[in-house]
Amino acid sequence: MTKKTYSIQQVSSLTNLSKQLIRKWEDRYQIIQPDRLDNGYRVYTEDEVQTLMQLKQYINSGMTIKQAVDHYIKNKDIPEADPVSFFHKALIQAGTEANEHEILHLLEQAHHKFGVEKLIQDIVVPFLHEVGQLWCEKAWGEYQEAISSQTVRDFLSHIRRHFFVPDDAPLALGSCLPGERHEIPMQILLIQCMLRGYRTLMLGPSPAPTAIQSAIALKKPAIVLLTGSTEIAYNEFAQSVHTLEKLAQVHEHISFFIGGAGTEQFYEQFQLKALKLARTIEDILPPANL
Repeated sequence: MTKKTYSIQQVSSLTNLSKQLIRKWEDRYQIIQPDRLDNGYRVYTEDEVQTLMQLKQYINSGMTIKQAVDHYIKNKDIPEADPVSFFHKALIQAGTEANEHEILHLLEQAHHKFGVEKLIQDIVVPFLHEVGQLWCEKAWGEYQEAISSQTVRDFLSHIRRHFFVPDDAPLALGSCLPGERHEIPMQILLIQCMLRGYRTLMLGPSPAPTAIQSAIALKKPAIVLLTGSTEIAYNEFAQSVHTLEKLAQVHEHISFFIGGAGTEQFYEQFQLKALKLARTIEDILPPANL
Protein backbone atom coordinates (compact mmCIF):
# COMPACT_ATOMS: atom_id res chain seq x y z
CA MET A 1 0.00 0.00 0.00
CA THR A 2 1.32 3.44 -0.95
CA LYS A 3 1.88 5.64 2.07
CA LYS A 4 -0.10 8.85 2.13
CA THR A 5 1.85 12.03 1.50
CA TYR A 6 1.03 15.70 1.94
CA SER A 7 1.84 18.88 0.07
CA ILE A 8 3.49 21.72 1.96
CA GLN A 9 0.17 23.60 1.88
CA GLN A 10 -1.57 20.64 3.55
CA VAL A 11 1.22 20.34 6.13
CA SER A 12 0.94 24.04 6.87
CA SER A 13 -2.80 23.68 7.46
CA LEU A 14 -2.39 20.60 9.64
CA THR A 15 0.40 21.98 11.81
CA ASN A 16 -0.56 25.67 11.79
CA LEU A 17 3.02 26.47 10.79
CA SER A 18 3.71 28.78 7.86
CA LYS A 19 5.19 27.31 4.70
CA GLN A 20 8.14 29.66 5.08
CA LEU A 21 8.83 28.42 8.61
CA ILE A 22 8.56 24.76 7.57
CA ARG A 23 11.12 25.29 4.80
CA LYS A 24 13.36 27.22 7.20
CA TRP A 25 13.35 24.34 9.71
CA GLU A 26 14.10 21.87 6.91
CA ASP A 27 17.06 23.85 5.61
CA ARG A 28 18.54 24.88 8.95
CA TYR A 29 18.04 21.75 11.06
CA GLN A 30 17.43 18.92 8.53
CA ILE A 31 14.96 17.50 11.05
CA ILE A 32 12.74 16.40 8.17
CA GLN A 33 13.77 15.61 4.61
CA PRO A 34 10.74 15.54 2.34
CA ASP A 35 10.94 13.87 -1.04
CA ARG A 36 10.44 15.94 -4.15
CA LEU A 37 8.23 15.23 -7.12
CA ASP A 38 9.47 15.56 -10.69
CA ASN A 39 8.19 19.13 -10.71
CA GLY A 40 10.26 19.93 -7.62
CA TYR A 41 7.35 20.16 -5.19
CA ARG A 42 7.92 18.78 -1.71
CA VAL A 43 5.83 15.87 -0.41
CA TYR A 44 5.75 14.98 3.28
CA THR A 45 5.05 11.69 5.02
CA GLU A 46 2.75 11.23 8.01
CA ASP A 47 5.83 10.74 10.21
CA GLU A 48 7.25 14.07 9.07
CA VAL A 49 3.97 15.80 9.84
CA GLN A 50 4.01 14.26 13.31
CA THR A 51 7.61 15.42 13.79
CA LEU A 52 6.63 19.01 13.04
CA MET A 53 3.66 18.75 15.40
CA GLN A 54 5.95 17.45 18.13
CA LEU A 55 8.43 20.28 17.62
CA LYS A 56 5.60 22.79 17.79
CA GLN A 57 4.43 21.25 21.06
CA TYR A 58 7.93 21.53 22.54
CA ILE A 59 8.09 25.19 21.51
CA ASN A 60 4.66 25.84 23.02
CA SER A 61 5.98 24.43 26.29
CA GLY A 62 8.74 27.06 26.36
CA MET A 63 11.66 25.64 24.34
CA THR A 64 13.45 27.48 21.58
CA ILE A 65 13.43 25.76 18.19
CA LYS A 66 17.08 24.73 18.72
CA GLN A 67 16.23 23.20 22.10
CA ALA A 68 13.18 21.51 20.60
CA VAL A 69 15.23 19.94 17.80
CA ASP A 70 17.94 18.77 20.21
CA HIS A 71 15.33 17.31 22.55
CA TYR A 72 13.59 15.56 19.67
CA ILE A 73 16.82 14.04 18.32
CA LYS A 74 17.85 12.91 21.80
CA ASN A 75 14.56 11.15 22.41
CA LYS A 76 13.46 10.01 18.96
CA ASP A 77 14.80 6.46 19.39
CA ILE A 78 12.98 6.05 22.70
CA PRO A 79 9.60 4.39 22.15
CA GLU A 80 7.16 7.27 21.90
CA ALA A 81 3.88 7.52 23.67
CA ASP A 82 1.06 6.70 21.29
CA PRO A 83 -0.54 9.59 19.39
CA VAL A 84 -3.57 9.50 21.67
CA SER A 85 -1.32 10.26 24.65
CA PHE A 86 0.28 13.11 22.70
CA PHE A 87 -3.09 14.75 22.08
CA HIS A 88 -4.17 14.25 25.70
CA LYS A 89 -1.10 16.07 27.00
CA ALA A 90 -1.24 18.78 24.36
CA LEU A 91 -4.92 19.51 25.02
CA ILE A 92 -4.40 19.73 28.77
CA GLN A 93 -1.47 22.09 28.20
CA ALA A 94 -3.57 24.26 25.88
CA GLY A 95 -6.46 24.21 28.36
CA THR A 96 -4.17 25.18 31.21
CA GLU A 97 -3.14 28.20 29.15
CA ALA A 98 -6.81 28.84 28.21
CA ASN A 99 -5.62 28.86 24.60
CA GLU A 100 -8.86 28.47 22.65
CA HIS A 101 -7.13 28.61 19.27
CA GLU A 102 -4.68 25.83 20.17
CA ILE A 103 -7.41 23.60 21.62
CA LEU A 104 -9.40 23.95 18.42
CA HIS A 105 -6.37 23.30 16.25
CA LEU A 106 -5.47 20.15 18.22
CA LEU A 107 -9.02 18.87 17.89
CA GLU A 108 -8.88 19.46 14.14
CA GLN A 109 -5.57 17.59 13.92
CA ALA A 110 -6.96 14.68 15.93
CA HIS A 111 -10.07 14.60 13.74
CA HIS A 112 -7.88 14.41 10.66
CA LYS A 113 -5.72 11.64 12.13
CA PHE A 114 -8.28 9.42 13.84
CA GLY A 115 -11.67 10.07 12.25
CA VAL A 116 -14.83 11.03 14.11
CA GLU A 117 -15.59 7.96 16.21
CA LYS A 118 -12.09 7.44 17.59
CA LEU A 119 -11.75 11.20 18.09
CA ILE A 120 -14.80 11.19 20.36
CA GLN A 121 -14.04 7.98 22.26
CA ASP A 122 -10.29 8.34 22.73
CA ILE A 123 -9.69 12.10 22.69
CA VAL A 124 -12.77 14.21 23.44
CA VAL A 125 -14.41 12.16 26.21
CA PRO A 126 -11.17 11.59 28.21
CA PHE A 127 -10.25 15.26 27.79
CA LEU A 128 -13.62 16.39 29.13
CA HIS A 129 -13.30 14.03 32.09
CA GLU A 130 -9.87 15.47 32.87
CA VAL A 131 -11.19 19.02 32.53
CA GLY A 132 -13.93 18.25 35.04
CA GLN A 133 -11.46 16.64 37.42
CA LEU A 134 -9.04 19.57 37.26
CA TRP A 135 -11.87 21.99 37.96
CA CYS A 136 -13.21 19.93 40.89
CA GLU A 137 -9.71 19.76 42.38
CA LYS A 138 -9.39 23.55 41.91
CA ALA A 139 -6.25 22.99 39.83
CA TRP A 140 -8.05 24.95 37.13
CA GLY A 141 -10.14 28.08 37.47
CA GLU A 142 -13.57 28.63 35.99
CA TYR A 143 -12.09 30.45 33.00
CA GLN A 144 -9.88 27.51 31.98
CA GLU A 145 -12.78 25.08 32.37
CA ALA A 146 -15.16 27.32 30.44
CA ILE A 147 -12.77 27.94 27.53
CA SER A 148 -11.98 24.23 27.20
CA SER A 149 -15.59 23.08 27.40
CA GLN A 150 -16.95 25.77 25.10
CA THR A 151 -14.30 25.10 22.47
CA VAL A 152 -15.11 21.38 22.50
CA ARG A 153 -18.83 22.14 22.32
CA ASP A 154 -18.42 24.44 19.32
CA PHE A 155 -16.13 21.95 17.59
CA LEU A 156 -18.63 19.10 18.02
CA SER A 157 -21.44 21.32 16.81
CA HIS A 158 -19.42 22.11 13.68
CA ILE A 159 -18.83 18.41 12.99
CA ARG A 160 -22.51 17.59 13.38
CA ARG A 161 -23.66 20.38 11.10
CA HIS A 162 -21.25 19.42 8.34
CA PHE A 163 -21.70 15.64 8.48
CA PHE A 164 -23.63 14.40 5.45
CA VAL A 165 -26.62 12.15 6.04
CA PRO A 166 -29.28 11.49 3.35
CA ASP A 167 -32.44 13.56 3.63
CA ASP A 168 -34.59 10.43 3.86
CA ALA A 169 -32.64 8.97 6.82
CA PRO A 170 -34.58 8.52 10.09
CA LEU A 171 -34.42 11.44 12.51
CA ALA A 172 -32.96 11.44 16.02
CA LEU A 173 -34.24 14.37 18.10
CA GLY A 174 -31.99 15.30 21.01
CA SER A 175 -32.55 17.63 23.92
CA CYS A 176 -31.32 18.42 27.39
CA LEU A 177 -33.95 18.09 30.10
CA PRO A 178 -35.64 21.28 31.30
CA GLY A 179 -33.18 23.08 33.57
CA GLU A 180 -30.19 21.16 32.20
CA ARG A 181 -27.57 23.26 30.41
CA HIS A 182 -24.78 20.70 29.87
CA GLU A 183 -25.22 20.04 26.17
CA ILE A 184 -21.91 18.39 25.22
CA PRO A 185 -23.09 14.83 26.11
CA MET A 186 -26.02 15.29 23.73
CA GLN A 187 -23.74 16.67 21.00
CA ILE A 188 -21.62 13.53 21.30
CA LEU A 189 -24.64 11.23 21.30
CA LEU A 190 -26.12 12.82 18.20
CA ILE A 191 -22.82 12.54 16.32
CA GLN A 192 -22.76 8.84 17.23
CA CYS A 193 -26.29 8.57 15.82
CA MET A 194 -25.16 10.25 12.59
CA LEU A 195 -22.35 7.72 12.24
CA ARG A 196 -25.09 5.08 12.37
CA GLY A 197 -27.16 6.64 9.63
CA TYR A 198 -29.49 9.06 11.41
CA ARG A 199 -30.26 12.67 10.68
CA THR A 200 -30.18 14.72 13.87
CA LEU A 201 -31.86 17.74 15.37
CA MET A 202 -30.84 19.25 18.69
CA LEU A 203 -32.92 21.64 20.77
CA GLY A 204 -31.15 24.27 22.84
CA PRO A 205 -30.21 23.77 26.49
CA SER A 206 -33.00 23.80 29.08
CA PRO A 207 -36.00 23.76 26.71
CA ALA A 208 -39.59 23.83 27.90
CA PRO A 209 -41.46 20.49 27.67
CA THR A 210 -43.81 22.17 25.19
CA ALA A 211 -40.83 22.85 22.89
CA ILE A 212 -39.95 19.16 22.89
CA GLN A 213 -43.59 18.24 22.28
CA SER A 214 -43.87 20.70 19.38
CA ALA A 215 -40.65 19.41 17.81
CA ILE A 216 -41.95 15.84 17.96
CA ALA A 217 -45.24 16.82 16.31
CA LEU A 218 -43.51 18.83 13.59
CA LYS A 219 -40.44 16.71 12.82
CA LYS A 220 -41.77 13.19 13.56
CA PRO A 221 -38.50 11.67 14.82
CA ALA A 222 -37.81 7.95 14.98
CA ILE A 223 -36.05 8.32 18.34
CA VAL A 224 -36.02 10.99 21.03
CA LEU A 225 -32.96 11.38 23.26
CA LEU A 226 -32.97 13.29 26.55
CA THR A 227 -30.07 13.97 28.91
CA GLY A 228 -29.75 15.13 32.49
CA SER A 229 -26.13 15.40 33.56
CA THR A 230 -26.97 17.14 36.83
CA GLU A 231 -29.69 16.92 39.48
CA ILE A 232 -31.30 20.21 38.45
CA ALA A 233 -34.04 18.74 36.27
CA TYR A 234 -35.08 16.28 38.96
CA ASN A 235 -34.90 18.68 41.90
CA GLU A 236 -36.27 21.84 40.31
CA PHE A 237 -38.24 20.65 37.26
CA ALA A 238 -39.68 17.36 38.50
CA GLN A 239 -43.10 18.02 36.97
CA SER A 240 -41.49 18.55 33.57
CA VAL A 241 -39.83 15.13 33.79
CA HIS A 242 -43.21 13.53 34.57
CA THR A 243 -44.72 15.43 31.64
CA LEU A 244 -42.07 14.00 29.32
CA GLU A 245 -42.76 10.49 30.64
CA LYS A 246 -46.44 10.92 29.74
CA LEU A 247 -45.44 12.28 26.34
CA ALA A 248 -43.39 9.15 25.70
CA GLN A 249 -46.35 6.97 26.74
CA VAL A 250 -48.58 8.70 24.18
CA HIS A 251 -46.08 8.29 21.32
CA GLU A 252 -45.65 4.53 21.46
CA HIS A 253 -44.30 4.42 17.90
CA ILE A 254 -41.30 6.58 18.88
CA SER A 255 -38.41 5.23 20.96
CA PHE A 256 -37.62 7.54 23.89
CA PHE A 257 -34.31 7.28 25.74
CA ILE A 258 -33.00 9.23 28.71
CA GLY A 259 -29.52 9.28 30.25
CA GLY A 260 -26.85 11.21 32.12
CA ALA A 261 -25.40 11.08 35.62
CA GLY A 262 -28.36 12.92 37.13
CA THR A 263 -30.81 10.62 35.40
CA GLU A 264 -29.12 7.48 36.71
CA GLN A 265 -29.42 8.83 40.23
CA PHE A 266 -33.16 9.55 40.01
CA TYR A 267 -34.42 7.07 37.38
CA GLU A 268 -35.96 4.54 39.77
CA GLN A 269 -37.24 7.20 42.16
CA PHE A 270 -39.21 8.84 39.33
CA GLN A 271 -40.52 5.42 38.19
CA LEU A 272 -39.74 6.15 34.56
CA LYS A 273 -40.68 3.41 32.10
CA ALA A 274 -41.59 4.89 28.72
CA LEU A 275 -38.38 6.93 28.97
CA LYS A 276 -35.91 4.06 28.72
CA LEU A 277 -32.59 4.45 30.53
CA ALA A 278 -29.55 4.51 28.22
CA ARG A 279 -25.91 4.74 29.28
CA THR A 280 -24.22 4.33 25.90
CA ILE A 281 -25.06 4.55 22.22
CA GLU A 282 -25.25 0.74 22.18
CA ASP A 283 -28.24 0.90 24.54
CA ILE A 284 -30.00 3.02 21.93
CA LEU A 285 -28.75 1.48 18.70
CA PRO A 286 -27.40 -2.03 19.40
CA PRO A 287 -24.64 -3.22 17.06
CA ALA A 288 -27.00 -5.78 15.52
CA ASN A 289 -29.07 -2.89 14.17
CA LEU A 290 -26.16 -1.08 12.53
